[in-house]
Amino acid sequence: MRLSRVYLDSPLALNAVISLPKEIAHYLSNVLRLRFNDELLVFNSRQGEFRARVTSITKRAVDIELLENMRAAHDATKHASLSIHLILGLSRGDRMDFAVQKSTELGVNEITPIYTEYGEVKLKPERVEKKLQHWQKIAISACEQSGRLDVPVIHKPLSVLELSLCKNANKWMLEPSGFDSLPQSIAENNCVLLVGPEGGFSTDEIDWARSNDFQIVALGSRILRTETAPVVALAILQHKYGDM
Repeated sequence: MRLSRVYLDSPLALNAVISLPKEIAHYLSNVLRLRFNDELLVFNSRQGEFRARVTSITKRAVDIELLENMRAAHDATKHASLSIHLILGLSRGDRMDFAVQKSTELGVNEITPIYTEYGEVKLKPERVEKKLQHWQKIAISACEQSGRLDVPVIHKPLSVLELSLCKNANKWMLEPSGFDSLPQSIAENNCVLLVGPEGGFSTDEIDWARSNDFQIVALGSRILRTETAPVVALAILQHKYGDM
């Protein structure tokens, strides 16, 4: 039987006994209905992944003991041949949630939401932190499901002009009007993928991308939704150059 995986942002050590945070304890006891002596996996990107056993459980509290170190922290990046930074135009409803979830499953390392000329979402300052926490929870859940040890960094939303990017990287802007496609091979393992919102990019934003060494690429004859495009592009990147 597949063991449940839980992310813990606290130090993990062999034979340690840990009282789980209330939200996680509630999930394990009331949703997954774990019982005394049941086993699970706990992980983070610093100490790795451990097999654990429930030593005490109530509806509101769960204690576990770490029994075995299953994967060391360095395994989080040992097999990852790409470092991918996804820059994604802010979108309405659950589209952004979907993009964060699936991009995490596909191995993205960083996500930066951006405000664009045609984008309709403008977050008020007091909402930004709540949104970041919300997206981080989605990313953590996707890591728990997909087997990742490392959780992608989600940056605060920026405008295109505020972006500060690595110089030694493959940079691609997804744009239906682009004449290029993703290359057959790449020289750098660092990749930056720029995806627009529902309304697409403006002419000025496309010009900015060109002036900042982005290759303007299309994924084919179909115009994909803003939440679909990064999933397709990341799957192609991982298949061509990565670990899929």
